[in-house]
Amino acid sequence: MSRFIKLIAVTGAMLLVAGIAWAQTFDVTVSFELTDTKALAQTGINIHIEQPAGQPEMGHVTLTIPRGFKVPGDAKMADGDQVGTADLSIDVGPACSGAGPGTAPAQFPDRVIVERDRTDEQADRGVKAVWVVDLQPVTTIPLEITGSKKKGWKLDGDIPANDHTCPPIVFDAQIGPTSAAGVPVLTNAATPKDYVFKAIFTSQQSPDVDTNLQTITITP
Repeated sequence: MSRFIKLIAVTGAMLLVAGIAWAQTFDVTVSFELTDTKALAQTGINIHIEQPAGQPEMGHVTLTIPRGFKVPGDAKMADGDQVGTADLSIDVGPACSGAGPGTAPAQFPDRVIVERDRTDEQADRGVKAVWVVDLQPVTTIPLEITGSKKKGWKLDGDIPANDHTCPPIVFDAQIGPTSAAGVPVLTNAATPKDYVFKAIFTSQQSPDVDTNLQTITITP
């Protein structure tokens, strides 16, 4: 077999493998849990996220809290006040960037989620508060909080890529019920009924979007 034919064969095999990897469905699993479901209770919220190996990486996240719930604005919290903690499990290795073979699971427990003072530019855009999910040395996710008790809330942020990490991913966040300084982080709606929480993820490498919905019942 000539060198040219060998080159074509190897290139074709590489493209086939890449095509199989890219063909995997972008599918992020999310669950929400309130630590107290009584109406008007000061509650914590636990968020669990999983993504299998071989999928495109997450590039953007939007979390939606339904209307009726109360989230503190920027003025209610001091810069740096801790609102929660997070644990991350993710694969690390040269195969994540295609630089070589091999990955291994790595654990990053006890990361922090803190409030950061919004900038004037963010305030002008209607951002009510900023929570920063500090997952270093992997990444840092600033979540801009917009909305109101009347309209509902969005926590929206880009997920900066890290060439040395890739799925599978397991992420657990525990937020509230109060910040380290004692500020209530989330207050339940006053009306007992079903409320829909939502998580929307967009992939890094393509416009694929995955949406998760979960209904939580607020009780009297």
